[in-house]
Amino acid sequence: MTCLSVLFRCDGSPEIGLGHVVRCLALADELAQAHGCQVAFAMRQGPLGHELVRAGGYPAFTPPEDEGSFDYLGWLEGVANQVEARALILDVRDDLPAQAVGRLRELGLLIATLDDPSDRRREVDLAFYPPVPQAKRLDWAGFAGQLHLGWEWVVLRREFAHPPARVDHDRPVVLVTMGGSDPAGLTLRAVAALDRLLGDFDTLVVLGPGYSHHDELAALLATTGRQFCLRRDVSDMSALMAQADLAVASFGVTAYELAAIGVSALYLCLTQDHAESASAFVEAGMADSLGVYTEVTAEMLAERVGALLADAPRRARMGQRARELVDGCGAERMGRAIADRIRATDG
Repeated sequence: MTCLSVLFRCDGSPEIGLGHVVRCLALADELAQAHGCQVAFAMRQGPLGHELVRAGGYPAFTPPEDEGSFDYLGWLEGVANQVEARALILDVRDDLPAQAVGRLRELGLLIATLDDPSDRRREVDLAFYPPVPQAKRLDWAGFAGQLHLGWEWVVLRREFAHPPARVDHDRPVVLVTMGGSDPAGLTLRAVAALDRLLGDFDTLVVLGPGYSHHDELAALLATTGRQFCLRRDVSDMSALMAQADLAVASFGVTAYELAAIGVSALYLCLTQDHAESASAFVEAGMADSLGVYTEVTAEMLAERVGALLADAPRRARMGQRARELVDGCGAERMGRAIADRIRATDG
């Protein structure tokens, strides 16, 4: 098998979350393991993201600290040359200019982008999007690359392609999972809301590697009447999700993971953009959403969770529909599309 070198450009920090890094690592594993690619990462910020990349066994290149203005194109071109990259995969929401992307493509790099709403998308060879409203209304006039839009292109870790069997319980289990860093402290909001409910159910609370509200959570748990089971450093998230009958989650990569497992979910959203994306899940019958978290009270959250716990048939329909649409094989499809395109370019 011809060895191909692929460079990823993404970041992850408590401020922006770890979702971009998590899905890039999933795609990196697919390219490395299924297609024999050598993989490297170019990262500007986020020590947590750097740690995840290095833990995955991949080198992470950072720009030099200089006193002048940052030369984005020069830095990326230098890293690409250093690793002899054949392809550059972008998963960024920063100030990378569209012109720089076009220039890198002119230099011979295959460019792919994940879920990018900016004008950079017009300069790439391959563009991948879930079928959220924002992606559906993008104007692609003049785009010469290949557009892939659909639930089948959702990138998840390999463990979600073959999920474990769901676990049946005598009483429901509610999973609270707010992503790798939970920058807005949504775990605290969910715990406070669930403590208001009198129903007979168990709870699992997952704390990601970047969670920073430990003192506040400990103080809150000291006052709750309900018992909350905390889980840290979870190595097999798919197996843990399979134990849940309902998830209260922050919208992001976690939403797609829960869908692949077939878990009904209620989402809190960090931004209006996330809320709009979550609406695609609601419209498809996969989940429910309360919208942007700043507009949600503890009473509202408790009421919605209580209603879902009381409606087992609706939860079952949600889970079944989610599993039908998100099969967990998006990384495999995307990896194959990228590797095949590089080899086709080689002739």
